Amino acid sequence: MQAIVQTSYHGIDALEVDSRPLPKLHNPLAVRVETRYTPVMPYDVLTETGQLKQLRPVKFPIVVGYGFGGIVREVGRLRSRQLLNQPVIGVQLAGSHQEQILSTLPPLLFPVPQGVSLAAATTIIGGADAAYLALKKSHLKAGKTVLITGATGSVGTYLVQLARLAGCHVIAVGHSSRHALLSSLGANQVLDYDRSLADQLKSAPIVDQIIDLAGQAALLDQLTMLLGPVNILSLALPHYRPQHPQQAFTFVSGAITPDDYRYLLKQLAKRKLTAVIQEELPFTAVRTAHHHLVDGHAAGRILLTYNQEDA
Repeated sequence: MQAIVQTSYHGIDALEVDSRPLPKLHNPLAVRVETRYTPVMPYDVLTETGQLKQLRPVKFPIVVGYGFGGIVREVGRLRSRQLLNQPVIGVQLAGSHQEQILSTLPPLLFPVPQGVSLAAATTIIGGADAAYLALKKSHLKAGKTVLITGATGSVGTYLVQLARLAGCHVIAVGHSSRHALLSSLGANQVLDYDRSLADQLKSAPIVDQIIDLAGQAALLDQLTMLLGPVNILSLALPHYRPQHPQQAFTFVSGAITPDDYRYLLKQLAKRKLTAVIQEELPFTAVRTAHHHLVDGHAAGRILLTYNQEDA
């Protein structure tokens, strides 16, 4: 089988497509999954460029990627045979960008409900899960106003929807080319990066919480000077000094529970949430996909595709 391999910290263009042995199922709790999709994530790019090597030291070569969606083709003797040939999504800590995955952690594998496409379900990993974590940690209640930076990305497009489901007034910050997308997802107001924020905020209600997904300190400086004593929660900046003495800053990192993943899948099945997919590219075009993530104005999730001729 083929896999996307990182052999150095020389960035996106150093990624390689390499051959690996087909994983053998020895663990009785394991399942073998034929990969259909893997999400392209900022985490991958940060790893490829060495920006995470203090937090995540690795021994090269490594397989890139974290989440996956695929079809179960083999199960260990302690796993339910009902999983065979079923679509699933999951997390692969040892790297997911490969044609076959041996999933050995049962809590990190989730069957996809009927009526939900496997591509849509795959966007939950590193997208809806992070958004749900942010919403839970923010403790926002119905009627409160939240301002979301980086709202057009794979996390932001879900956070806009989840915040609206929670009854919040949502102000989304994104590029002007994505105004219609954010409005369609339920944003009450959209602020354009490329226009004066002060002018746009004149008609906005009092903001109770900023949730930062963009990771741009200069943008937060502008917002916090304009908004006064507002709390800031970031998934993108580990450290930030607010401009106002009464502003509290919190960096959030972590995981949601298996029940939370099942809840998010159920919301997709009920059409309460919509997966936003920017594009799908074959896994052999991984460099192009990662450049699109870094260089373009995001519109949801970029997916790599595998084994599509059999889908």
